[in-house]
Amino acid sequence: MSRTRILIVDDHQIVRDGIKRILTDENDIELIGSVGSGKDALAFIKCNQPDIVIADLSMPNMSGIELTETISKFYPQIRVLILSMFNNEEYIISAIQAGAKGYLPKQDSTTEILLEAIRTIASGDEFYSPSISKIVLKSFINNAKNSGVSDVAKKHQLTSREKEILKLYVEGCTNNEIAEKLNLSVYTVKTHKSNIMQKYNFKSTVEMIKFALRNNIVEW
Repeated sequence: MSRTRILIVDDHQIVRDGIKRILTDENDIELIGSVGSGKDALAFIKCNQPDIVIADLSMPNMSGIELTETISKFYPQIRVLILSMFNNEEYIISAIQAGAKGYLPKQDSTTEILLEAIRTIASGDEFYSPSISKIVLKSFINNAKNSGVSDVAKKHQLTSREKEILKLYVEGCTNNEIAEKLNLSVYTVKTHKSNIMQKYNFKSTVEMIKFALRNNIVEW
């Protein structure tokens, strides 16, 4: 079984050590590096490319946003999980726009949630804690209010089941929660999601949700 390779980037040694302790005993996760700045992270990535970078936002010289933008541009195969003390809309949306695939406030990051986030992102999905999902959704709804329906939205039609599943994603549900609500297997939920994303050529769940809200594809 392949292991998910992790690089930790945080300017506080105590935070890096805490994450290291959480990851040490996980058989499917391998911690390959721990650095204190964005510049050190980029130097490390050149020689030892991780699967996931866990990064703080507030760091000297290069912020987590700048680091995420650089990784997304030059190393698109590497996925970034932001772990930050900030949980306000401005930082969260900026991180997502920079290319982050997950965002966790440090105060919400229990061992279980951090491991779930890593495994979710490693599987190809994004991960946002419930509190973050609400902030992201509110921002998307506000931005969508004055937008019209695009030609792309008119061109493709979703099945009733796809709309049902899409609505639950918009509400912030996870794959497991959607499967439970609709009495489906997680595999079936992921298949429907994949079909939706292929129809519109979405690259991420966030992009899918934004598009659904902007074009009134689901009732909200």
